[in-house]
Amino acid sequence: MQVWNIAITSPTGTFDATLNIDAAQSPPVGEMRAKNGSGPMLNLTFGSDTIEWATKIERPMPMKLVFKGNHEEQSMSGTVKFGIFASGTFTGMRA
Repeated sequence: MQVWNIAITSPTGTFDATLNIDAAQSPPVGEMRAKNGSGPMLNLTFGSDTIEWATKIERPMPMKLVFKGNHEEQSMSGTVKFGIFASGTFTGMRA
């Protein structure tokens, strides 16, 4: 199990989340936890240097977040799409 601490930058500010990823499973599985709750990492792909997933949130309003990025052994970064409204970025470090 890999644990990653990420910071997501949105048009309304930055918020923190934790990813719990089991990349040894096929397909990989994961969970994303943040201040307002947790949920599964949907459609998770965890390649040798890429990562993609989606998650659904209910607060501050219901929407689907779609993440696409790259990772190394101890860090990751990429973009996040906030439903149809906006986009942002994320960075992370392995815990």
